Amino acid sequence: MRILLGTTGFAHPGGSETYLLTMAQQLERLGHDVVICAAELGAVAAAAEEAGLRVVGSVDEVGAAPAATLAQDAPTAYELAGRWPSAPLVFRACSDVYDFQLPPEVPGVAVCVVACTDRVADRVRATAATHEIVRLRHPVDVRRFQPLRPIRERPRRALILGNYLDGPRLEALTGAWEAAGVECLRLGRPAAATLAPEIAMNDADIVVGKARVIIEAMACGRAAYVYDYAGRDGWVTAGNYAALEADNFAGMATGLGVDPAGLAADLPAYDAAMGDVNRDLAVRHHHAGRHADALVALFRRLGAGEVAPAGDAPASNGAASAAPRLGELARLGRRQWASEREAMNLRRELGRVTDERDAARTAYEDAHAALTGARDDALAAYDTAAAERDLFRDDRDAWQARALLAEQEAERLRGLLETRRVRAAMAGGKLADRMRGR
Repeated sequence: MRILLGTTGFAHPGGSETYLLTMAQQLERLGHDVVICAAELGAVAAAAEEAGLRVVGSVDEVGAAPAATLAQDAPTAYELAGRWPSAPLVFRACSDVYDFQLPPEVPGVAVCVVACTDRVADRVRATAATHEIVRLRHPVDVRRFQPLRPIRERPRRALILGNYLDGPRLEALTGAWEAAGVECLRLGRPAAATLAPEIAMNDADIVVGKARVIIEAMACGRAAYVYDYAGRDGWVTAGNYAALEADNFAGMATGLGVDPAGLAADLPAYDAAMGDVNRDLAVRHHHAGRHADALVALFRRLGAGEVAPAGDAPASNGAASAAPRLGELARLGRRQWASEREAMNLRRELGRVTDERDAARTAYEDAHAALTGARDDALAAYDTAAAERDLFRDDRDAWQARALLAEQEAERLRGLLETRRVRAAMAGGKLADRMRGR
């Protein structure tokens, strides 16, 4: 069967990109002819081609018509349905966050919707359009993501993997755990990204993240801790797995608060036995091969044959006239996503600039306080010096007054010595001295 997997973004590592790459590999292992079509290509697309997959940048490069298509966003779904209306289109709803990733509202575009969590399925049910929803679980290549060593009895390193956790929430986690002796390593935007997360996971004892990151960590036999920008659910265990999986490991299933004290209190609950338990849960519930089997069965149930529909032209059952309209919807959907993404990047940049401004303001206030303190110290020193100067002046004036009095007294005595009476007395004294000497 010729199967076309379509998406808008296939450039940066992320959940939807990983899903498409994993499914393409699994479907090819089953012998199907798979093509990935993406509007935005990059490092992930290059990795897919290195793995032997065919990746194209537009529908014009697809070649022979597919027997079935799968899309991960509304613009791509409109484009594929307009180009190959006779091929059943399955829409894989990635998340409940972006409208861009909700299924098309135009009837007949998507035959059914695949949802990998209850949270996303509930969101799809709430849309105006009525779709058949097939509930599958997030697939993980359990051969690629497998334990390379057991985790330690006492954790030494935690890997924080994801594209959204940043700022105070990240600092709260790293501050609490590093104070307890656990090294925290950050991967994912805005920090460094990786195309081999399984290597980084196996170097850690704990993996912190959400959604697919948690399942991949479980498959690697790591202790998995659900924590991200949306909230904190803590450790994945056999007891809470079902509730956390239904919530897409999003951090909102338990209602735990996000605070340094709670993060620090969770760490002692780490248990090296979590590794084996998580590995078993991942293999049992998230094996990518079984997910691919379910997709093939779904395509066939929806009417996809082993032979692709002839030709690339739309069928003559009214779809031909609908093709331009669906193309326009695809264009508008991509423009909407581009605007939302630009706004998201601007908000992130605004946050960075705000942090820099706050840091500069704090530095200015610290410098101003230091300058004020130095000025006050200088003024105090000046006042002390002035007081000492005044005391010196007072002492000087007193000594000058005493010297003047002494000089005046000496002058008076000199005047007495010059008087006739004193000279006569002195002469008489000398005569008496001579007489005594004799």
